[in-house]
Amino acid sequence: MSGFNLPANFHSDLETLLRKRRVCIVSSSAMQLASESTVPTLTAPIAMAKTLRDYSTPVVANVPTGPAVNMGNGSFEICTGLISMVQASQFCGLPSEDANAHLQNFLELCDTFVIKDVVQNSIRLRLFPFSQAKKAKQWFY
Repeated sequence: MSGFNLPANFHSDLETLLRKRRVCIVSSSAMQLASESTVPTLTAPIAMAKTLRDYSTPVVANVPTGPAVNMGNGSFEICTGLISMVQASQFCGLPSEDANAHLQNFLELCDTFVIKDVVQNSIRLRLFPFSQAKKAKQWFY
């Protein structure tokens, strides 16, 4: 990188640097345990440094599951027949598909039924992921 004045302690390869430090930590703690062998003590396990790969792998807790649906005071169930009707005309996000037509069809299906004491928007939010597939569903999440 020409034109940049990097500090003297700059390391371009972080993985190698972390491995070196991990070896130093493990070897110094082993030497310390050897010198204190006359007094038996319980030691905590040595915490190994995480690699960049550990930080880049997805964690189940971080996977999005869709929007939070406010169901009010009670819960409700959507019958499988309605889910099948919504899935019959899924939107995939292809250039040949019309998103407005899909939304109009989806709202028409959602307006065909009413669940007592449940807001219509809650039903729509619960059903909407079933109306999408492929790229559209990936974008949604």
